[in-house]
Amino acid sequence: MKRIFVFSYHGRETYQTGFNRLLSMAEYLSNSYEVHFVYGNRNKAERPIKIKGNLIEIPMSYAPGFFHNLYKGLIESGRRVAAKFLLACYYSVTGKEIFDLGREFDKYKKKTNINLTKEDIILVSFPSLAIHNLGYALKQEFGCKLILDYRDPGVFGYQQIEDNKILSFLRKRFLKRNELRNLKAADLIVTISASIRNLFPEKYRDQIEVIRNGFDFKKINFNLIKHHPYTFKLIYLGTVYNDQLEDTTFFKAIRKLIDLHVIQPQYFQVKFVGTGESLRLKEIIRHYHLEPYVQVSQKMPIEQVYTELYSAAMFFHLKYGNRKEIITTKQYEYLAFQKPILLPVNDDGDLEESIKRYQAGYICENENDIIQFLKQSIDNHFQNKPARVERTEAELYELSRQGQEEKLLKLIDKL
Repeated sequence: MKRIFVFSYHGRETYQTGFNRLLSMAEYLSNSYEVHFVYGNRNKAERPIKIKGNLIEIPMSYAPGFFHNLYKGLIESGRRVAAKFLLACYYSVTGKEIFDLGREFDKYKKKTNINLTKEDIILVSFPSLAIHNLGYALKQEFGCKLILDYRDPGVFGYQQIEDNKILSFLRKRFLKRNELRNLKAADLIVTISASIRNLFPEKYRDQIEVIRNGFDFKKINFNLIKHHPYTFKLIYLGTVYNDQLEDTTFFKAIRKLIDLHVIQPQYFQVKFVGTGESLRLKEIIRHYHLEPYVQVSQKMPIEQVYTELYSAAMFFHLKYGNRKEIITTKQYEYLAFQKPILLPVNDDGDLEESIKRYQAGYICENENDIIQFLKQSIDNHFQNKPARVERTEAELYELSRQGQEEKLLKLIDKL
C-alpha cells in the first residue's frame, strides 16, 4: 500500500482549526493509503504513536527550553502579537523555528530507521514555512512526491494576521526565495479559495487546485439543531484577532441596541465560543459595559464547541481589517448549522460573496443597519418565528470537509 506523510506544525493540545482539518484529511486518505500523520506537540506526548486502521498518528514532542516556554506563556496569556515577534526574531537570528518539526522528525527517523522512498507522498501545510521547507528537504533526500497546502497565501498577497508592517516586510524579504523554490518543486499545490490562488505569481496559478475549508460532517448531529425559545444567542466561533477589533462598530451597535430597547441579558446573549484569551476583546467588552451580555469561552475540542452551536439564533463574523480574501472554516460551520449569518461590517470580499451565494444571512454597512436587523430578528425570535436556512443533503456534503477531501483524493490518485 502506498504511503502518505501528512505534517502539521500544530498538535492536538492547541485545538487549532488547521490541525483538525489536517487530521480529517489524514483520516479520509487512510481509506486508500497508509497515512503517517506527523504533528508537533508543545507538551510531552503521552502516547508516542497511535494506530487506527491505516492511519498512524505520530506526535513529535518539541524539545522544551527557554524560548519554547516563553512563547507558550505569551500565547496562553493572549499576547499573540508579542509571540509572533519572538518567532520572527528567533528565526532571523538562528534561521530556524522555535518549534522545529523538521528537527524532531529527523530525530525520529534516526531512532526508528524509517526510510522514505520515491513512491511516498508528502503533504505539508502552511502556515509555517518551515513545514513547507521540511517537505522540500524530504523530496530532495528521497525523491517523494510533494504536495503544498495553503490555508494562507504565504509570502504573497495580504499582510498576515497580526503581523505589523515591519514583520510583514521581513517575511516577504527573507522568505520569498524559499517560497518560490518550494513552489517550483511541488507536484501538487492546493489552497482553500480562488481568491488566495489569485494572489500567487501568475505562472503558478493554473497549477493550483482549490480544496476549500469545510465543516466536519462526522461531528454534527443535525437532529440537535434547534430553536432556543428563552434567549436570543448571537454566536461567534473561534479565535478573535486584534486586527478584527480595530473596527468596533459591532460593539457600539450592540450597546445602542440594548439601551434603546431596554433589553435584559437573560433575553439576549453574545457568545464567543472557543475563542481563548484576547486582551483586546476583554478591553472592548469592559469599555462598552457589555459584561452581562457577552461571554468568552476558552479553546476546547471541536465536539464540545459544536454543542454550543445547536441552540444558536444567529452567527456572526468580524472582518479581518482590510483583507478581502479570507474565508475561514467557521463560515462553513455556520452554513452547516443552518442559522442566519450576520456580517456586521461588509468585508467587500469572500465573506460577502459566500453569504450572498448561499442566501445565508445579512450584510450591514453601519450601526443603524446592525441595530435594525438585530431588533427585527430578536422580535421574530420571541414571536416564535425563528429564522433557519435549510440546506439539502447534497449542499451539506459539498460544504463539508469530507466532500472536499473526496476531490483531494482524486487529485492525489493522479500523482
